[in-house]
Amino acid sequence: MPRTFNIAGPCIPGEHYMLPPGRRAPRVHALIDEKLYFVIHAPRQSGKTTYLRSLCDDVMGAGERVAVYVSLARAQGLAERDEGIPAIVGSVAAASRSLGELGVGSTTVDRTLALGSSLALGELLTQWCASLPRPLVLLFDEADCLADDTLISFLRQLREGYVERATLPFPASVALVGMRNIRDYKARIRPDRESLGSASPFNILSDSLTLRDFTRDEVAELYQQHTEDTGQRFEEPAVDLVFDLTNGQPWLVNALARHCVRELVTDRSLPVTVAHVEEAKERLILARATHLD
Repeated sequence: MPRTFNIAGPCIPGEHYMLPPGRRAPRVHALIDEKLYFVIHAPRQSGKTTYLRSLCDDVMGAGERVAVYVSLARAQGLAERDEGIPAIVGSVAAASRSLGELGVGSTTVDRTLALGSSLALGELLTQWCASLPRPLVLLFDEADCLADDTLISFLRQLREGYVERATLPFPASVALVGMRNIRDYKARIRPDRESLGSASPFNILSDSLTLRDFTRDEVAELYQQHTEDTGQRFEEPAVDLVFDLTNGQPWLVNALARHCVRELVTDRSLPVTVAHVEEAKERLILARATHLD
């Protein structure tokens, strides 16, 4: 099957036109090397999940650490920690199955959940790290969907494990990934919830990074992949206009191209022109695509 311009979900190599994701946040590997906990934030449909999966593969491929991608989506809306923390524990255990026999066993899950929601996640991570042959890197996607007591307990258990890493096994590096910067996480806690106190669970996060958008040359590079696959080219002024209209935002870059080649210029012997990009822009606006919000 020919590759396509992707506008829904993470990009898959071999199925979608895509650029090397690691270019967009080059500092992350240094933070992992320094065993730091950090935040990555970016808007919807900007390539966060694609980036995280690629980062996970890169870390695993280097052979020095174990890396696991964990989505926290199942804990969304579970504000009480007695509901939210078991959901997070379940998400971690499910994600760990990607490691095969190095994953978290059901016995460990049951044993740690029996300790109660205020301890379960931290104990799970300690027991899991003790069984691994290499340091663990955890990439928590959609971390900003957590709220209230669940968010506080999640961060507190990460903090408690972080400060005890010299004596107890715990993840070497953790990324919290979502749409919000770390300063906005506190808005997810209702004023009537428990005080954060002096030992704030936020103070272990060393950096807050974002994924940069594509440069003009990267837009051209992405579109050149379509040319190499199909023979259909994007005229240079058309590429310039796409970058001017989108500032390199990945979803918009892909959406305009997809509309051009699937709807407006289906004859691959014809190039994509400025006029086609203008028409694709107008159609996207009239369609009121969700991500334009």
